[in-house]
Amino acid sequence: MINKEIELNNLDTPVVSKKPYKFSFVVASIDRDQQLQRCLFSIEKAYELRPDVPIEVLVVIQKAKQKKDIKISYPGIITFYYINKVGLSAARNFAIEKSTGDYLVFLDDDAEINEDFVDVLPQRIKDHKGVNAFCGRLIDRAQNVPFSPIFYNKKVKKLNRMEYQNFMGSAHVLSREVIRKVGGYDEHFGFGSRHYSGAEETDMFFRLKMAKEQVVYLPDLIFFHPTIYPSVDYVYNYGYVLGAVLTKNCISDKTYFFMYFMVVLEVTMRGVVRLVQKIFSKKIREKDKVYHYGVRLKGLFKGISFFIRDNYFNKK
Repeated sequence: MINKEIELNNLDTPVVSKKPYKFSFVVASIDRDQQLQRCLFSIEKAYELRPDVPIEVLVVIQKAKQKKDIKISYPGIITFYYINKVGLSAARNFAIEKSTGDYLVFLDDDAEINEDFVDVLPQRIKDHKGVNAFCGRLIDRAQNVPFSPIFYNKKVKKLNRMEYQNFMGSAHVLSREVIRKVGGYDEHFGFGSRHYSGAEETDMFFRLKMAKEQVVYLPDLIFFHPTIYPSVDYVYNYGYVLGAVLTKNCISDKTYFFMYFMVVLEVTMRGVVRLVQKIFSKKIREKDKVYHYGVRLKGLFKGISFFIRDNYFNKK
């Protein structure tokens, strides 16, 4: 039997929406103090340009041995919480319980926001009335290039299920209303989880779609995140958690079974084609040293089989 998502008690009491909307920035962190410092500085800088927009910043520090020495300019809007529980999804759910905003902005601790963020977001929410979920455009600030090829797109678009990769963990916004509707993050997914260390945002995206919620990509809502050059272990884990989250939602969202199957097929075929090309092409062999096509496929099918085993055969 599949585990249900975490229920969040604080969301049972509706928040009376004010004009302008209030935004809660949620940042979970463990041991990346320098990155966290830059992340919070970027939020403060954006707030300075629009101090009339109410915001709060909830920083959830996990497993800290001592209080962090993080310099902040606006202590009135930033609150630090220290928890013993480890797991990105658990930390985000904790922050959701404590938050008071109408919309929650989820940031990785090594991500930053553009200085016009607090100006742009309220405008785009007004432009898309009835939409409760947004994602932005990720840029590698140091290299001044998109985080991945999908972020070269500069057009607003409503995402379908096949476009789940636009919905990154470090660049999405959810209304309090939609979190109340679909629940918090599944704590079996997310960095630090002992089950599936990643894919918490992909799981959330598919659950939003299953609840018939629109998810809109906003290219002028800019997040900064350094480009990742993955290790073999990272690529294997990515494939593993992707396989698990696709299997979970394939079972939960039977109406779109074929779509999830097509995602698995597309990832598989692309990997197989690359492995064949690698035999004949030096260029692909060089790319394989970065993308590890075979390792990703191995992880994908391990994730599928392990999720089925853990949620069905081991519970019978």
